[in-house]
Amino acid sequence: MHGFTRGFLSSVAPPLVSEAIFTGGIPQERAIGALWRRIIAFLLDTLLVGIASILLTLPFFDTLSRLGPWGRLLGFCFALPYFAILNSKIGNGQTLGKRWMRIQVIDASGRTLTFSRSAARYVVLAIPYFLNGLILPVTRTPWAIASVISLIVFGVGGATLYLVLFNRRTRQGVHDLAVGSYVADASNTDTIEVQSIWKPHWVILSALLIALLAGGGILGNKLTKWGPFPELLEDARLVETVDGVQSAAVQVLRSSNWGSGESKKTLVISVRWTGNAASETAFVDEIARLLMRQDPKVQDQDLLRIVLIRGYDLGIAHAQTTHFFEHTPAAWNARLFGTPPTMAEPAKL
Repeated sequence: MHGFTRGFLSSVAPPLVSEAIFTGGIPQERAIGALWRRIIAFLLDTLLVGIASILLTLPFFDTLSRLGPWGRLLGFCFALPYFAILNSKIGNGQTLGKRWMRIQVIDASGRTLTFSRSAARYVVLAIPYFLNGLILPVTRTPWAIASVISLIVFGVGGATLYLVLFNRRTRQGVHDLAVGSYVADASNTDTIEVQSIWKPHWVILSALLIALLAGGGILGNKLTKWGPFPELLEDARLVETVDGVQSAAVQVLRSSNWGSGESKKTLVISVRWTGNAASETAFVDEIARLLMRQDPKVQDQDLLRIVLIRGYDLGIAHAQTTHFFEHTPAAWNARLFGTPPTMAEPAKL
């Protein structure tokens, strides 16, 4: 009789209902993956991809050091197969980090994503990531390009970070919203409860973006007129005209000796360079000679320090060598000219 009843109810009731009656289980919709699991999974994946990229690229240090900002494009392409393939149905929606944290990328019906959707998801997430911290030549980068990069980094990247952290209903970032994906608990294969994002989140994001853009514009306008900034920018422009220079940054450091009360000003020129180690000294002398001839205010500094940087930055891995060359202006003059140079003398590059 018991077997007949069980068979009858199984034939007329939905499978989940009949299973709940006879096994004591209660059908539940799939839970969104816990935030802490998602963060740990991301850190593990980044670490794994970073280690792999370092091992593969370090033997090609000299070649990659010539890429400059394009190194991040290489890093973007290097990481794409890992995230696009493993987060798709090919990898069961799980990178190694997600597998260890027992979470999975799925759509609203509980299915894993096609490769094309997974690749699109990666692109939307990765572009702001790789653009953030991109080192471009200050004087050769058009304002429009710098503005677009800032908008993508803070608009798309910032919105993704905000939504993953504070959108507790779905934890969907912009990359998830773009392809209709969720990061869910991998312990079962049920569908998930589809909820709408709390509307005030969009108001908050819009307000933050407007405030950030307005504040950045005001700050940038004031910075270009502030104190020594125009002169420092001109020094950077001079250095960036030299062959082999990827980018240059200039700053003035002030240090004080509390015992004697003396203070020193050091003009620091940081130069990212594509040359080889054997010609470092000659290149540094060329930079110093250019500055000593073209900028009379260099003579007013206590020290002139040139920081020479060679290396590559892939976004997921980087390697570089840094060498410091520092002398007083008088010592530079004696080293380069034997006598103080005439400012009207044309630079010889």
